[in-house]
Amino acid sequence: MATNNKELAASIVELLGGSSNISTALHCVTRLRFNLRDDSLAKLDDIRQLKGVLGAQIKDGQYQVIIGPNVNRVYDEVVPLLDSSAAADKPSSAGKVKGAQVLDIITGIFSAILPALVAGGMLKGLLALAEIFGVNTGGGTCQILSMISDVPFYFLPFLLAISAARKFKVNEYLGVCMAGALMYPTFVEAVGADPSPFTFLGITVPVFSYADSVFPVILGVGLLAIVYHIIDRFIPDVLKMVLVPMLSLVISVPLTLLVFAPLGAYGGLALADGIVWLFSLLGPVAGFLLGFFMPLIVLFGMHQSTSPIQISNIATLGYDYLLPVSFCHNMAESGAAFGAALRMKDKELRSAALTTSFSAFLGISEPALFTVQVPNKTPLIAAMIANGIGGALTVVLGAKCYAFVMPGITSLPTYANGGALNLLMMVVCIAATFVIAAILSFILGGKLANKH
Repeated sequence: MATNNKELAASIVELLGGSSNISTALHCVTRLRFNLRDDSLAKLDDIRQLKGVLGAQIKDGQYQVIIGPNVNRVYDEVVPLLDSSAAADKPSSAGKVKGAQVLDIITGIFSAILPALVAGGMLKGLLALAEIFGVNTGGGTCQILSMISDVPFYFLPFLLAISAARKFKVNEYLGVCMAGALMYPTFVEAVGADPSPFTFLGITVPVFSYADSVFPVILGVGLLAIVYHIIDRFIPDVLKMVLVPMLSLVISVPLTLLVFAPLGAYGGLALADGIVWLFSLLGPVAGFLLGFFMPLIVLFGMHQSTSPIQISNIATLGYDYLLPVSFCHNMAESGAAFGAALRMKDKELRSAALTTSFSAFLGISEPALFTVQVPNKTPLIAAMIANGIGGALTVVLGAKCYAFVMPGITSLPTYANGGALNLLMMVVCIAATFVIAAILSFILGGKLANKH
C-alpha cells in the first residue's frame, strides 16, 4: 500500500474537517468511527478515494471509515492527531452521553473488549476439541487453561465498565467501582437467598448474579455518567475532587442495585427468551431471513449490536443461535468473492478478490463486502442468497455456538463444546454456504469477465 498508516490517518482527519471538528473517535474490528461537530466539513467522497480505505458512510449520525484488518494501526496514528477528549481510548472524567444512538453506544462499548472475549472463547473451544480427541483435560495444566478461558466472562462486568466509562466519558475507575458493587463478594454469596439480606433506606435490594450479565453494568455506568455530570456542575472547583466522585457513587450505585441492574438482568433474559421464541415459531425461516439480510446489516455497521444478545444467550441458555449464522455469513462473503475472482479477467481485480476471499474465510468480511460484493452487485446477491440458505441450515441441523467468538474458520473449535456432532453440523453449514455462494457468484457474474 503506497500510503502509510500515518499519512492515511492524517488525510482522514483532515477530510473530516480537522481534529477540532471531531468530538469522539473509536474503532471496531474493521472501521474507524467518528462523531463530528460540523457535518458540513466532512468530505466523504474524498475519503473513499484514499488508498487503504475500503469505504466510508454515515450511519445514525456517525461517520464510519472502513479500513479492514489494519484498522488498529491506523487508529493508533489517528489518536495523537485528536484533542484529548475526542479519542475513545483516552480516559476522561468530564463528559456525558451526547444523544448517541443506542446501536452506536453498544457497538462502541463492545468493540473495545472483543479481544478478551474472543481469547476466552477460542481457548474454551480448543480445550473442548482436545477432549474430543481423547486428551485428558482434568490435569493441572488444563485446569489453569480453563481458568484463563473463564476469566473474561466471569469478570465481564469489569471489562464492560471500563469500556462503557470511556464511551460515556466518565472516570474509568469510578466505572470499575460500579462493576465492583455488582460483583462484591457478599452480594455474590447472597444470590439465591430468599428473602434478600440487603436493604437500602428500608427498601429491599434484589439480588441477581451479574457475573455473566451485559446490560446491568452498562446501565449502571450510564447512570453514573449522568449523575457525575450533573453534580459536577454545582460543586465548587475546590471541592470537586472530594465530593463529586463520592456523591456520584452514593447516588448511582444504590439506584443501580435497586432499579437499573435488575431491569438490565430481566432485559437480558427477555432477549434470550425472545430469540428462542422467534426461532421456535419460525424455525428455518428465521434462520433464512437473518442470514439473507446479514450482509446488509454488516454493510451498515450494525452487526456488533447483536453482541449483547449473543452473550446473553450463552450466559442463560448455554449456547447461541446467532453466531452460527454470522459464521455462515463470513463463508458466504468468502465464497462470493472467490466465485467472482474466477470470472475476472483483470489480474489486479482478481488478486484483490482472492485476497478478500481469504480475509473473509478467516473472519473479516468487510474487505470482500466493500471491494468486491457492493461494487459488482451480483456477488452481493449471491452472498445474501447463500447466507440465507446457510442460516436456515443452522436451524435445521441444530448447529449451536457455545462460546463468544469472532465468526471465522479459526472459531470452528468452539463448536466442539457441543460435541463432535455439533461440530460436524457446523462444518456442513459453512461448507454448503461457501460452495453455494461461489457457484451463484460465478453464474451471476458474467459481466465481471469484461471489467478492466
